[in-house]
Amino acid sequence: MSATTGGGLPPRASRRLAPDLARGAMLLLIAMAYAGVYVGAGFGTDVVGYPLQDRAASLLTTLFLDNRAFPMFAILFGYGMAWMVSRQLDRGTPEREVRRLLRRRGGFLLLFGFVHAFLVFPGEILTSYGLAALTTGWLLLRSNRAIVRAAVVFAVFYVVTVPVGMVGMVIADGSAADDYALVPGYLTAGDWFERLVFLPFGPVFIAFAFPLLILVVLGYRAGRAGLLDDPEAHRGFLTRVAVVCTSVSVLGALPVALTVQGVLSPGTLTEGLSMGLQVLSGVLGGAGYAALFALWGIRLERRKGPLAGAVAAMGQRSLTFYILNSVLVAVMLHPDLVGLGTRAGPFGALLVAALAWSVSLLLAAWLEVRSRPGPLDQLMRRCVYGGRRAREAARDEPARRDG
Repeated sequence: MSATTGGGLPPRASRRLAPDLARGAMLLLIAMAYAGVYVGAGFGTDVVGYPLQDRAASLLTTLFLDNRAFPMFAILFGYGMAWMVSRQLDRGTPEREVRRLLRRRGGFLLLFGFVHAFLVFPGEILTSYGLAALTTGWLLLRSNRAIVRAAVVFAVFYVVTVPVGMVGMVIADGSAADDYALVPGYLTAGDWFERLVFLPFGPVFIAFAFPLLILVVLGYRAGRAGLLDDPEAHRGFLTRVAVVCTSVSVLGALPVALTVQGVLSPGTLTEGLSMGLQVLSGVLGGAGYAALFALWGIRLERRKGPLAGAVAAMGQRSLTFYILNSVLVAVMLHPDLVGLGTRAGPFGALLVAALAWSVSLLLAAWLEVRSRPGPLDQLMRRCVYGGRRAREAARDEPARRDG
């Protein structure tokens, strides 16, 4: 059954701003989420007794960032996968070859992610995307109804597994933050052994304890509908999604936000369940953020300034700048490197992440002016398609599709 059965993608006359803009901005939020881990301020960290600026940073992070940036990025990944399959089928590529490309993309994302996890940040997300592509990519050759059914199944699955996972983390560690803490070092053989042992467990854990698969599948359905490539046609729907989903997301994160500030003192079970609610409501947060950026893109499409252009340029090269931002944050904050993480609190971590993203933004603008792709995005296309077909893919499936 063709991917266009049950409702194909709308024609795409030219590149639209919204998907690239959303992805570029989300790279900032992901860098901020990673930065918090290096200062011991991961999701669920008790900040009672911290300075005021750190408590404020923790509040905003819990309400708007933790488990919200990752969901939006996962939705955008699924969106890009849907476009890739649609373009291949439109060009007459046999379904067997499309399946092969999906497997290669998933496999190389795993490889890129494993290298990133081993050398830089064990909690990274490329491996999870690779796993999602390998396990759910076949849905892109099925009908819209099959994609919706899969989303329902995953929703039921995660309503069970996410709270269980969060309660288990609280019981095991005393606080879920400990599971995020302290990235392994670089100075001893034990540090490298720990990094190596963790590699196969990271993506599997994320797939079960966080709603990864449903997010990617929702991206498949959004891609089929072309929501971000023709946001003007879906303005009313996107407005409702932005308002309702973002509001519910904030409300779902409120119990954890109040707990880490010391306002609430729940028991172990209640704390785990409230963290599960925060994670699950992040699905709506990711969808709401995607809708907000799509609506913002409508406004900027007519008059794109240099800042929006640079953010979109970063989004077009998302794989390259995802890795670069992660490396810059690690270099600045890891105690075995520059070591600012030993002195910076949650607020300082956000500033370091914003600085890293700003440096990347300048580089993205420079690459855009010179019409150059992101090096890692280009490498990914070569790995998936090979030399000649990679050049064709660069024209038909811009760099943002790979991230």
